[in-house]
Amino acid sequence: MAAAAISVVTLVGPATAQAAPGTGKAAANLCGGGVFLDGIRALEVSENGRDEVRIVNGRGKKIWPVTAPYVSIARDQRVEVDKCVKVGSLQRLIEVDDLDSNDNLGSIRIRGHVTRNYEFRSGESRYRIGVIR
Repeated sequence: MAAAAISVVTLVGPATAQAAPGTGKAAANLCGGGVFLDGIRALEVSENGRDEVRIVNGRGKKIWPVTAPYVSIARDQRVEVDKCVKVGSLQRLIEVDDLDSNDNLGSIRIRGHVTRNYEFRSGESRYRIGVIR
């Protein structure tokens, strides 16, 4: 007799982001007056099938990842960010290059206490990040 596997998939449209019950929303409540950066998905990568990325704030300070210089991410891959940021803050996605200068893969400005998706876009690369209020 074969065992059946059950999985639950949450589809997220271009204008909204959803968190699993008890995860992102609860974490967003810990952000006080800010919002919660949930996960980032590579929709298109700029080169060689993978990008090495990090998020920096408007002052250029790296806010993610916390324990490594960057995260290597492939097309269609999703990686947890799990960071609180202030409403109105500027966030930039940077591709870390060993041989050239680092590339700015796009910027977003957090526009209020609204649960939604934002996109970082630049040239060939496109990334979607979920923001939970």
